[in-house]
Amino acid sequence: MRTYNDMADNMFKTVGQSIGIHVMLLVVEHAIWKIKKRYEKADLIKYSEDGISLEGLNELEPDKAKVLAYEFIMEIIASLGRLVGKQIAHQLVEQLHQEVTKEE
Repeated sequence: MRTYNDMADNMFKTVGQSIGIHVMLLVVEHAIWKIKKRYEKADLIKYSEDGISLEGLNELEPDKAKVLAYEFIMEIIASLGRLVGKQIAHQLVEQLHQEVTKEE
């Protein structure tokens, strides 16, 4: 889970600098809204202008927490892809894949 948490927070800060923190907050809020449709526990994901925290997901069974974290990050990437282009979104997916592969 630490990898997902670090990745989400780093993505938030890095991309937030490029597109603006308020736009990034809207992207994150939209991702949580979409995830809540499938996962009741999406409320455990916290965010503010300072970043994203997935630490609340530690309350869940580890496999469920990883699935929720992964899908949350993918929702962010999908929204960013629509906003800033598919190439940047593809780079984010590749980075995610590399980070997750290292964790396993």
